[in-house]
Amino acid sequence: MADDLLGGVLGGEDEQPDSEASQALTGAEAFAAATASRLTGDDPGVARKTEVFLEKQALLLDTQRQHLQDEHASRLIHLRLTVSAAKRKRYADYMRNGFYTCIALIALGVLLAAIRMTAEAMRDHGLVVENFTVPSDFAARGITSQALAEDLASRVAAIRATTNRHSLTYSSDVRADQAATLKVQIPETGISVDELDRFLHRWLGHQTVVNGELREEAGGAISLVLHIAGADPIVVSGTSTDLDRLVQAAAEKAFAVFSPGQDIIYLWATGHPAEAYAAAQRFVHGAGVAAEPPWEQAGEYSLLSAADPDPRRALSEELLAIDADPPWLAAWIMAPRLSKDLGYDEAALGFARKMLGTKRQDQPAADQDAYPWLIAQGHIDIDEATRDFAALRSDYEVADQRPDVQLADRYAEHAHVAGLLHDEAVAQHELALALTAGPLDSTVLQARWDVSSSAGNWPDALDAAKALVAQEEAQKAAAPSPEFTAFPELALETQYDPLLAYAEAMTGDTASATALIAQTPTDCYLCVRMRARIAAAAGDPATADRWFAEAVRQAPDLPMAYYEWGQALLARGDLAGAARELSLAHDKGPHWADPLKAWGDVLAKQDHWSDAVAKYDEALTYAPNWVALKQARDAAAAKQH
Repeated sequence: MADDLLGGVLGGEDEQPDSEASQALTGAEAFAAATASRLTGDDPGVARKTEVFLEKQALLLDTQRQHLQDEHASRLIHLRLTVSAAKRKRYADYMRNGFYTCIALIALGVLLAAIRMTAEAMRDHGLVVENFTVPSDFAARGITSQALAEDLASRVAAIRATTNRHSLTYSSDVRADQAATLKVQIPETGISVDELDRFLHRWLGHQTVVNGELREEAGGAISLVLHIAGADPIVVSGTSTDLDRLVQAAAEKAFAVFSPGQDIIYLWATGHPAEAYAAAQRFVHGAGVAAEPPWEQAGEYSLLSAADPDPRRALSEELLAIDADPPWLAAWIMAPRLSKDLGYDEAALGFARKMLGTKRQDQPAADQDAYPWLIAQGHIDIDEATRDFAALRSDYEVADQRPDVQLADRYAEHAHVAGLLHDEAVAQHELALALTAGPLDSTVLQARWDVSSSAGNWPDALDAAKALVAQEEAQKAAAPSPEFTAFPELALETQYDPLLAYAEAMTGDTASATALIAQTPTDCYLCVRMRARIAAAAGDPATADRWFAEAVRQAPDLPMAYYEWGQALLARGDLAGAARELSLAHDKGPHWADPLKAWGDVLAKQDHWSDAVAKYDEALTYAPNWVALKQARDAAAAKQH
């Protein structure tokens, strides 16, 4: 750009005067020659004088031309120096502006950091463990006040981590408050960033501070005493060799004072259901819920519901949580699950759909980060109910961002979806990974049932159902009291006994299947569906139709009973009835391939080959790797020609 500017300046201003001067000199020489020639003919003396004069003029013009050339070179150097100076100035301007920008960015960063520190301090409801006092002989053995405080803090943090793995949200922070951990000094003040942060949290936050002391008692006994503001002192006693147990007991008691709601989850997660339910009752009945914010009332009822050993009472308590704060998503989470456990699948779908009406901004601050995977659970419930397996796979990916999801469960979910999509190769691969990745829990066993039953491998499905029943029987036997057997008994009645009964029927033992399914409740959607399917397998169409009709009555918005009824009617040759029920199944589950494939089978039996191909093609959009579907489609297409 500078060279262009230089060229423009030189070409536009300097070259024109040089050209004109050159032309003037040439004209003078020509004039001198012409004049001298003319005068020579008239007067030789005048001619000589004229020639001398003109030579002097020509010499003067040569001198002027040389001067102009020298001036041109000088101006060229000057312009180049000017452009170079302009470049240096522009670079200096860039450097100065960059420096000022860096200063501004640093100032902005400091301001944002200060705002963030202040905001975090205001939201701090954490537990701070300060230094303990310990006897000198303990300190000499390495059990210093700082070491004891850090040990207690780490144990409380471990308790918190356990609750986080089983909780919808996260509990508050827990840390040891050690003034000696200095990291960054703020210039000219001598105050560290850690100290400033600690000051802001103490001044603006809502921290719970724990102080403690280790006492030596008579007879070699020791006591660990914790002091928490607003609570009675926590005292645990034992022998000096039992310090590890005492610190753990003190940490659990401190956590119960600090976060009584999370303590309920901790007790339940560590295998103390009776203690968890008792703590939940104390928490709710002693909280005075009428004077609390709606979401806190809802949270207390929801915790009581989660710990309650009676499933029907737990559902009632969950409904109280919903009534207390309808916009709070966490209050809705258990309602679909409890309804499904009880066999009320239509109600579960209704709760899941209402759950989608909640909004992230309406949630308590502690719940907002968890909102995406919690709302994904509602979508999963709807996907399962309407058999939208492509959406189910996507929603599992979101829900699996929860920190408590186990690797084996993720593989089991993939196998579950692949099995329902009749993608047998993927289903078997994912199931094998699930079986080797972790414990053989109900999620993995349920996936094994789904994969085997979808593939028509009924002996393997029977084994999976037996394993599910055995696992639930073991849970029932391990219950701390008869009151806590209600949930395993319910799971057997409404989930696993129906699967076992149907697998028995499909492996030829219809007598045992009929006897087992007769023990299941008649207000359970899965139970009455399996009653109908077992009756159809046993060759009792009237009983099958009666139970199919009851299943449709219980859950008119779900597609499964319509589809299974359509299959039964197709098997007995009632093509018109089968088409009617399969059409209804497709209406209730528009993204489910199975009713479309069965509907295509009906059309094929009626020799409507083009229509059958259309149904098969539509089914393939939802189950593209279903081998039997592809074979049926190819056979129907061949019949068109």
